[in-house]
Amino acid sequence: MKSIGFKKTVTRLVFILLGVWLVYQTGRPFFLKQEYEARNRAYEMVKMLFPDIRDRAFDRYGLFCFNGSEKPMQKCSGVVDSSAIILIHGLDEPGLIFESLALALHRKGYPVLFFFYPDDQNIDASSQLLVDNLSSLSFAGPVVLVGHSMGGLVARQMLVDPGIDYTGARALNRVPEISDLIMVGTPNHGAFLARFRLLMEVREQFLLAADHRLHWFSALLDGTGAAGIDLQPRSTFIRQLNRMPYPEGIQYHMIAGHIFPFPMDMPEHFQITGHQTLEGLLPTKKNYFLSMLGKAGLLIGDGLVSIHSAVPFDVPVTIVKGNHKTMLANWFSGSSRIPPAIPVILDILDHRKN
Repeated sequence: MKSIGFKKTVTRLVFILLGVWLVYQTGRPFFLKQEYEARNRAYEMVKMLFPDIRDRAFDRYGLFCFNGSEKPMQKCSGVVDSSAIILIHGLDEPGLIFESLALALHRKGYPVLFFFYPDDQNIDASSQLLVDNLSSLSFAGPVVLVGHSMGGLVARQMLVDPGIDYTGARALNRVPEISDLIMVGTPNHGAFLARFRLLMEVREQFLLAADHRLHWFSALLDGTGAAGIDLQPRSTFIRQLNRMPYPEGIQYHMIAGHIFPFPMDMPEHFQITGHQTLEGLLPTKKNYFLSMLGKAGLLIGDGLVSIHSAVPFDVPVTIVKGNHKTMLANWFSGSSRIPPAIPVILDILDHRKN
C-alpha cells in the first residue's frame, strides 16, 4: 500500500510541475522583456558576489589553440599563423562537437582555435567577448569563423553590431581580417526548442564533467539563460540582427541539416535572394499528401533548427543529410563515418585558397 501511495504522490507531483511549466510557457511572451532583464541582472549579481570563483571559472573562456592531440588546450598568445580557423560552439555545448572537424582541419595544416564563452549569457555579451579576444592576439593573415548553431549568431552579431563596430576596428588594425563566416545549423530566424534550454544545460554539465572541465559553479557562471530568450523566433535580438546588413568583403556560407526524406527534390546547393521563398525553389506538388510531407520536412530541418530558420537571404546554402549533431559529429567515438558538414567546410576552404 505504501508503494502505491508513493507512486500516486510522484505522479501527482509530475503533473503539477508539468502544469506549472505549461502555464509559464503560455504566459511567458507577455513578460519576456522583464524576464530577459532579470536574467541579465541575476548573472551580473552572481559574478559580483563570487569574484574569486568567477575569475577561476572564466579562465576556461577565450581563444584556445588546438594542438591536434587529446592534451588540454592552452590559451592562445602572441602571433597566430595565417589561415587560422576559429570554431565557435553554440548554446549549452562545451565545444566537443568540433572534435572531428578540428582534427580534419589540423591534418590539412590549418591553425585551429576554439572560442569558449559563457554560452547562456546574452548573445551581445558573447559577441563582445569574441572581439575582445580577437583584438588581444596578432594574426598573420585572414581568419575564418566557423559557428555551429548559436555560435553562428555570436559571430554574425560581432560582425554587424554598430556598438562593436568590427569594420571600424578592422580599419584601425585592432582586429584581424575575417575572410569567411561559415554557419552550421545556425537558427538565423530563431528556434522554438530554445525553450527547452534547461534540458540542454543539464546535458552540457554532464559533458563538462566527462571532459574534466566541470566547475561546481559553472551552471551559473556560464550565464542564467538570457541566450535562450535571444534565440526565440521574433525575439528582439533576432529581429534587430536580421535588419542589419552584412559587412562587405566577407564571404558568408550556410550549411543546414535535413533529416526527413521529404521534400525529395530539395536542392543540395541554393541561394535565396531578395524576397524569394524557400518553397519557391521547389517544384509545385500536385499531390496534396506529398506537398504536406515536403512542408513538414522544411519545418523539421535538422531536428532542432528548421530549414526556414537556417536559411538567410543572399547567402549560399548547402543542405546535408544529418541532424543538429551528426552534421558535425558522430554519436559514438571511434566511428569511421565522416560527418557530412566536414567535407563541405573543407571544400569551402579549398576554394578560398584558389
